[in-house]
Amino acid sequence: MTAMSKRALALTALVCAALALVLIFGLDRRIAEAVHASVVAGSAVFVDGTRALDAISGRSLLHSHMLSGVLLGGILCGLGILGWLFNRGSALARALLFTGGVQLTTIAAAFGLKKFFGRQRPYELFGHGDWQHIWFAGGSSFPSGHVAFFWGLFLPLMYLFPRWRIPLLIIPVFIACGRIDMSVHFVSDVLASITLAALVTLIAATLLGRWIKPITR
Repeated sequence: MTAMSKRALALTALVCAALALVLIFGLDRRIAEAVHASVVAGSAVFVDGTRALDAISGRSLLHSHMLSGVLLGGILCGLGILGWLFNRGSALARALLFTGGVQLTTIAAAFGLKKFFGRQRPYELFGHGDWQHIWFAGGSSFPSGHVAFFWGLFLPLMYLFPRWRIPLLIIPVFIACGRIDMSVHFVSDVLASITLAALVTLIAATLLGRWIKPITR
């Protein structure tokens, strides 16, 4: 089961990265324009649902996107450290540290890439119409911070609890679709963050293979 989970993570990263590259050099704009012109663009389901999930996860508690983004991961790591100090063999403490650590690393990588690439968001491009200056233009579209947050949280949980991987997919998939529907991200932005989350989870699972293992019972 462990090997299968790692292969699934590797495949997820590879497929998402390949698709993101294809979309960046081809269909990203067309898909964004089609979504923007559709009758479901900016659906209240995604707007209200994302707002609710942000509140529940603590992502909207602080004014700074970066600080609010790392709040949950920091709490998970803190609880994990406390649990580990009281009981070095605690599976729960290890799971908290693993999940929190993966999420924090994924978020940090995503924000670093955002600053480097400076890609403008779809709604910004729809506003001024200058599609010649998308990258390195002071934007924050690539990769998606929301997707990094939620996929960075749920992918390690899916690795740890493979029997629950399908229901655990619901929230991160919802967030990914919502970011595209609201024209705040291109599809490649979303895929890039999923790639990051899968890679970080895979690396952590490989390096900590003797320390943490999936719960298959």
